[in-house]
Amino acid sequence: MREIEFRLDSGRDEILIDGVPLLDLVRAAELPYARQEQLERAGEFAPEPAPLLAGEYGYLPGRSTCWPARHFLGEPVEVTYDQEDGETMLLGCACGILECWALLARIEVTEAEVRWSGFRNNSRDWDLSAVLGPFVFARRQYEEALRATAQPPAAPPPAPVVHDDVRLVPVIDVLSGLVHDLIEDYPAPPADESLWDAYWSERIAAAGLPEPTTASAQFVPLSGFLDERHLTLLVRATLRRSLGDDDLAERLAGADTFEEVFEEVGCVAGGYRLMAAGRPLVAPGCCSDLTDLASWRDAARHREGSPSMVWIGHPWLNVTADGDKLLLTGPTEHDPGPELAWITRRALDSAVRQAAAEVRYFARPLHDLCTRLAGARRADALCTALLGGSWLRAGSDWLA
Repeated sequence: MREIEFRLDSGRDEILIDGVPLLDLVRAAELPYARQEQLERAGEFAPEPAPLLAGEYGYLPGRSTCWPARHFLGEPVEVTYDQEDGETMLLGCACGILECWALLARIEVTEAEVRWSGFRNNSRDWDLSAVLGPFVFARRQYEEALRATAQPPAAPPPAPVVHDDVRLVPVIDVLSGLVHDLIEDYPAPPADESLWDAYWSERIAAAGLPEPTTASAQFVPLSGFLDERHLTLLVRATLRRSLGDDDLAERLAGADTFEEVFEEVGCVAGGYRLMAAGRPLVAPGCCSDLTDLASWRDAARHREGSPSMVWIGHPWLNVTADGDKLLLTGPTEHDPGPELAWITRRALDSAVRQAAAEVRYFARPLHDLCTRLAGARRADALCTALLGGSWLRAGSDWLA
């Protein structure tokens, strides 16, 4: 009886018979046939010698042939062309495409033995059975060797970190017109993007604006615009971006109704930076503003296992619910996007309510400024236009 060994080597099921690799046994058996073919086909390859094809095989992938697969017990998992019933592919092509060149054999299993015979190459008419095998193995030893290839069960993936300490920090995007409005001439940004935050921090300081967040110089916390000077800079830049160089008072004086003027006024550029355990997770994208808080509110209420958009600008997020845990994916323009974070529903709901309180607090000095700019009768409309909706300063009913 022969003795067989199956080894997993780099994900391949290496086979040894009496300690000799099967590839070596096959190469020795095929070498005379390969040399003869080389002589017969020498003219096809002149002036280069014909390649010696003896033993040009690779072992089969262990993922499909190791135990509990019964491939090597005569129940093929991997199949190649010109394979007859009762045949099993033992080796595939060395190029990695198993089907283009294979060694086949018949595997017969009895209660006591496993027998390999009838060896052939499916691409050549070489008479390998005359020089290779048959090999007879004791079934008990054979199956023990095959069972040794069983892979240990995969370790369960680690439980995801579920954040229960998150914040939604209202921020203003100061690069959407504000810095450019305050500084007409400044050097072009450096070509190295890693230097951009430092570059824009200098420009923001030169413009006399509040200090930006540590995570990105583009965003300044909304709380930095509570004082009159910074708030005035923000509102005037937003009005200039919406109305051009026209003075607000002149536009109001020339309009039939002040509503038609305020319809042209865009929201202050900004949104919400999501923080977890004090670290930034995601920042607002293009086309975001303070009204995106409604999308975060809806995310906290999402209860479906299918994804739903969380609008933060381009690219956006998606939220999927698993009980009281929420999975955020993205940012992406496609569904569902890469996994970003797990958050408890309670934590996100609390973050939304806290952000809403901060925006309502900001709305007080904003309304006072709007009163000075447009008059008491028009202040509500102008404040609503700058915030993007009256619900942002009208209390917490929208959170009920």
